[in-house]
Amino acid sequence: MQPSSFYGLTKQVQEQMVLMFGQVLGIPSLALRYQNVYGPGQSLKNPYTGILAIFSTLARTNRPLMVLEDGLESRDFVYVEDVVRATSRGLLGPLQGQHSVNVGSGVRTCVLEVANSVNDFYGGRAEVRVTGEFRKGDIRHGTADLTLANALFGYQSEWGFREGLQQFLGWAEENDPEPGGYDRSMQELKQRGLLHGSK
Repeated sequence: MQPSSFYGLTKQVQEQMVLMFGQVLGIPSLALRYQNVYGPGQSLKNPYTGILAIFSTLARTNRPLMVLEDGLESRDFVYVEDVVRATSRGLLGPLQGQHSVNVGSGVRTCVLEVANSVNDFYGGRAEVRVTGEFRKGDIRHGTADLTLANALFGYQSEWGFREGLQQFLGWAEENDPEPGGYDRSMQELKQRGLLHGSK
């Protein structure tokens, strides 16, 4: 599949380099494809770290939670403790050959559900607004197939989205929100022609 962004291209090339290096030298190698990782400790200042941080900041400052497309687009959100466990097993377990392995929850969660859940956690004070806008290059749905991760090193997600979200939002509440980064990121998307109006 051809990447649609420089970000995607760099990820693809890095993965290919790791696997090729391992194949040429005859050493086991692993490229872990993390899905939408979230949890305590992630940056609340950087708007590119994911929608959970963005929605948390907007909800806590009583600003509208802007949901792109129709809100039914979905992602695989994986809690950081699951990611750490998968990474540890991949590095320490017996491995032969070269593998690209998905690390996620294996569950699809729609973005509108995420926005409403975040807003409800903070008392439902903000408006959840479905904009109809869309970002160029975004996929409609994303869910990790965990078959290979389970076969290679027995990985399965242990954290449900609701439980992980409670942990993340409780932690986020203890940190000051900084909504300025989100505004700048939206302006950049518009200036570069990457955010389009209603479909």
